[in-house]
Amino acid sequence: MFLNRGSQGSLVKILQEKLRQLGYDVRYADGVFGPRTEAAVLKFQHNRGLDVDGVVGNQTWQALFGKQVPDMISVLNEPPSERLCFDVFGDFRLAGWNEQMLTRCDLSAWMEALRDVYFGWLSPDDKAFVHSGWFGFICHHLVVPKLQMAFRNVVARGLAGQLKTFDGCYNPRLKRGGNIWSTHSWGIAIDLNAPWNAFGQKHFEMTQEFAQCFKDAGFVWGGDWSYPDAMHFQYCTVR
Repeated sequence: MFLNRGSQGSLVKILQEKLRQLGYDVRYADGVFGPRTEAAVLKFQHNRGLDVDGVVGNQTWQALFGKQVPDMISVLNEPPSERLCFDVFGDFRLAGWNEQMLTRCDLSAWMEALRDVYFGWLSPDDKAFVHSGWFGFICHHLVVPKLQMAFRNVVARGLAGQLKTFDGCYNPRLKRGGNIWSTHSWGIAIDLNAPWNAFGQKHFEMTQEFAQCFKDAGFVWGGDWSYPDAMHFQYCTVR
């Protein structure tokens, strides 16, 4: 793991606090790796005779803290807070993040029951989970077991017939009408049956029984929110 300009999260804040203790000017320890933090890192690297590239990898972290950069979380036992998404799931804006963090959510074990699910923005002939040589969709590797559990629940409880459309998982974007990153940006959220469960729709179609299949796997359901988003399931808490 490494930190560089554009990174965010608690590790960046720890880095900034350490640099400030050593007399380097980062102004604020706000958890955002901006140009001032980069300049401080460059100066520290120069002073210590390190590779001067502005990137905090194991070499620079070792010089600062006497140990390697902490590894990313490898297993999730429960959904983290939304404010910790950058810490837990990484920074999707960095080069190489996709290759490191995204993978296939293999649903082939339930292919027969889910074969007819289609893309909500296309026609029913456009099957969402059917690909050449595999069946499923792309998401963050940490939530694969949780999504597989949710779809297993759907099939085992005889509710596969309620699932009509898959309306996206990984999609780096801001939340509607805001300046906060959507949980889709990490590939940890999924939208289902969107045409009948629009954002803000008070009388939506999504049943409590179907939603419970995902909630039992640890997902937060947008249908429980005061301003409903019944199509939406995410593997992190709102706070």
